[in-house]
Amino acid sequence: MRQDPIEFDEDQPGPILRAPLTMLDEDAVRLALAGGSVVEWNRLSFRTHDDVNRFLRLWGCDLQNDGWARERVRYVYNQAVEYLEEHIGLHFAPEVRRPRDVRDAFLRASMRERFSRHRIQYCAILKLVHVINHLEMQELRNQTALRELDLLELANHKVGEAARRMREEGLPVEAFYGNRKTRPSVITKLLAKRQSTAATVFDKLRFRIVTAEREDIVPCIAWLFRNLVPFPAVIPGESLNQLLSAAELEIDGHYDGERRTLGLQRQAAFNANPDSGGDYHVINFIVGLPVRISDVVGVSAPRHRAVLGDVVSVLTEFQVVDRHSEEANERGDSRHDLYKDRQMQKVYERLGRTMPPSRAPVDGEPGSR
Repeated sequence: MRQDPIEFDEDQPGPILRAPLTMLDEDAVRLALAGGSVVEWNRLSFRTHDDVNRFLRLWGCDLQNDGWARERVRYVYNQAVEYLEEHIGLHFAPEVRRPRDVRDAFLRASMRERFSRHRIQYCAILKLVHVINHLEMQELRNQTALRELDLLELANHKVGEAARRMREEGLPVEAFYGNRKTRPSVITKLLAKRQSTAATVFDKLRFRIVTAEREDIVPCIAWLFRNLVPFPAVIPGESLNQLLSAAELEIDGHYDGERRTLGLQRQAAFNANPDSGGDYHVINFIVGLPVRISDVVGVSAPRHRAVLGDVVSVLTEFQVVDRHSEEANERGDSRHDLYKDRQMQKVYERLGRTMPPSRAPVDGEPGSR
């Protein structure tokens, strides 16, 4: 498998940009690095309707340009309220149950009061909105004749366009690589893992971002969640942070004690790839990247997009590392060829064989694991 660089225009690099981050950015970064779940959150950080518009647009629900989008958001919100009332036994104030503008629910769920009954109710509803949206994306995928190859190509193109925008907007990205696992590589990985099911291979499509400096990692991750993928799309329990400490994530001092450790408390429970060398350091996280099925050639948009939407998700891995760490990862025990040797040793052991002393590498993929 080849690792393909996304081409940048070296003649016209953008100015180096290190813009200040918002609290919404910080929430997204902490969630990605810890692999947590928004279902456990009790407060959001939206400030304006424009914030909400941008967030929903990442889900493929453009309130300003899609005529069906407002109906879609209201429909899912009503489904969430109905479930919580009928199956959980919650009771909501009229303004919570049916807000004049559903975007107001996001703003009310972001109130800064230390304790607010309405904020907690709005958060409960939006948690269900997230769950229902996830279920309906799966239902749409099941109901539509879609090839995985087409969805992977669509996601690959979407990320490639985002990579070029990062460069144009002045993000300090030195390299951006993408690749898709070949069938032999997937089989090898499944044989090397104890959980040998296709569902456990999250990195069929993956991208590696190399930043100029360590301090550039957080702004680049924040950019991804502001411009490419909505932060609730992070797959819980599948993140790894071997580069940044909790102290380095005290980004701008926006947080009280409750928020400062948001999303980091479970980090210690997640394990690195056991086949990597002890000195290998990287950040990686998995997202369900939303793509519109109507963008697939030969596939029509659903007739009733307000019910199931027009979006499915494609599992995509992002790896982020600074240039210095990237170079260190390719020295000594952390070298990629040695990583592949350790992985293949497990494959041979599980097949009851002894690995020969010398073999050709399974693929030519540098660095990414």
